[in-house]
Amino acid sequence: MQYEEKKLKADETAFKKRLGKKIKKYRNKAGLSQLKLALSSNISRTQISRLENGEISTSVLTLLRVAKALQLDKEQLMDLLEIE
Repeated sequence: MQYEEKKLKADETAFKKRLGKKIKKYRNKAGLSQLKLALSSNISRTQISRLENGEISTSVLTLLRVAKALQLDKEQLMDLLEIE
């Protein structure tokens, strides 16, 4: 792998980890279990777990379903997507 490809891969991995931590933070703040969030967003509990652990990428539509289930406002949604 070339340097730029490695850096991009590292950036993607870091982004997925940050996104997952933020989803978990908002889920805990809402007092929801992974199962309750999964049911509310029509996503499997396993997928919620893998998202929170930064193991997978997700589509924008899935992210919006999670955000809606967590009742996030626009500022909180932008916080989820913040790129460092």
